[in-house]
Amino acid sequence: MIAAIPRQAPPRHNTAPPPIDGIRCEGMEGAVVHIHQYLALYDGYQRLVLPANIGIHNNCLYWLHTHTADGLIHDEVPIHKFFRLGNFFDVWKQPLNWYQAGPLLARRGAKLKITVDGKPFKGNPRNIELDNHTEIIIKSGPPYVTHPPHYRWGNMG
Repeated sequence: MIAAIPRQAPPRHNTAPPPIDGIRCEGMEGAVVHIHQYLALYDGYQRLVLPANIGIHNNCLYWLHTHTADGLIHDEVPIHKFFRLGNFFDVWKQPLNWYQAGPLLARRGAKLKITVDGKPFKGNPRNIELDNHTEIIIKSGPPYVTHPPHYRWGNMG
């Protein structure tokens, strides 16, 4: 008589990328916190495209991500936690400081200009809080765009 050997399931391989700043990449969007921000980058009068699918991988989404190339950041978090702009740039794997914001570079001898909800921002740009419907405009110049359009939130939460 031959003893039956129980079959073992093959080991599962976690193909999700590692957490960034404690932000995990998960198979579903979180629902405890679901808010949005708008980020626009301007080089003079030219708006740079914030890429679609930042923080989205084959099988997962980081809690901070984009779906479209319109500047809308999604915070879809399964726990009660809020983030800062530096966290988003870390997920994007791009630098953020007074001289560079992703692909946007300050002109020689100048700093970037940043407004948050229409008001000049003077602190560390990595510390800008990502509250619901926050509008963040980062500009390089001169020349500087003076009245960039606001995001039309519509009925978005």
